[in-house]
Amino acid sequence: MSLKNLREMPWIGERPVLDLVNTVVVGAGREGGDVDLLGDPELLASWRGKACDRELAGLPLEDLVELRAPVRAALDAAARQDPLPGPARARLNALAARAPVTFRVDDAGRLAEQEAGGPVAAAVARQALVLAAGPEQARLRRCPAPSCGMFFLARRRDQAWCSIGCGNRARAARRAGGTG
Repeated sequence: MSLKNLREMPWIGERPVLDLVNTVVVGAGREGGDVDLLGDPELLASWRGKACDRELAGLPLEDLVELRAPVRAALDAAARQDPLPGPARARLNALAARAPVTFRVDDAGRLAEQEAGGPVAAAVARQALVLAAGPEQARLRRCPAPSCGMFFLARRRDQAWCSIGCGNRARAARRAGGTG
C-alpha cells in the first residue's frame, strides 16, 4: 500500500464497525509488518478525522484498542466462515447488551429495527455481531492483497479484493511471483 493511501485512508468512512477494525493495515509496515493506525499519533489523528462515527472517533485510545480486539477477532473468524472465538463472542455479547434497540413500523408498513442510543462501544459491538453472524456474513471478506488485509462487504459474489487498486496489486504480485 502506498504511503499516500495510508495517509488518505480511502477505506475509512463506510460503517463504524469497519472503520474500527480497519485500523490495522496488514503487511504494509517495515519488513512486512503490520501498520497500526492507532499506534501512530499522526495516523490516529487522520483516522479520527475520517471515521464515520464522531463518537467512536472521540473515544480514548485505550478504549479504541480494547474494543478493536474482540471486533477484529469476530470479523476475522466470520470472514473465514469459522465459528466466533469464545472470548470475543462473550465480550461482544456483553457490550452489545448495553445497546438498546427499538422497533418501528415505517410508512409502507414494514417493521424496522433501530438502535436507540447507548454507549458507542455497545453499538459497535452489536454491529460486529450482526456482521459476523447475521445475513451479511456471506458478504464479509478480508482483502488478501499484499499490504492490505482490510475487511469489506463484497458488492458482488465474486469480489475478491476491497478495491480495484488491491486487485491490481494482487495480480501484479502473482505475475511477479510466477504463479497464475
